[in-house]
Amino acid sequence: MDDSTMLELWDRVTGHVSFLVHDLMPFVSVEEEILYPALAVAADTATPVDVLRAHQVEISRLAAELDEGRRSLPLGEEAGWRAVRRTLAGVHAIARLYFTVEDEVILPLLESDLDPHEAEELEDALRAVARTNTTSHDFQQA
Repeated sequence: MDDSTMLELWDRVTGHVSFLVHDLMPFVSVEEEILYPALAVAADTATPVDVLRAHQVEISRLAAELDEGRRSLPLGEEAGWRAVRRTLAGVHAIARLYFTVEDEVILPLLESDLDPHEAEELEDALRAVARTNTTSHDFQQA
């Protein structure tokens, strides 16, 4: 972020907010419809679903905080930019944790519980959603 102009940074933050609000959160809500019911059965408890939902709530809260910070940011105000950077770091950390938990805990749990046909159907449904929600924004650029 240090090598960019304030206007370039504002545009990038705007892109990140757009990605979070219009791409990531809708994808996560579809996961809730497709993935979570299978997970609740596989885990025989709601705990993994509750963990993912807590991550979703925090990502959504931080996305709103990031958007609010971006909207109220006068170009050139260093303290405001520091707050935006902190929020970006927080959203990045929570999103990374969300996908790590999903990849390393949730999906192996599902794979152990589902038969190959059920696993393939679930994977196909998630891929279809991912294809319709692809974006040109690269969240990790920030």
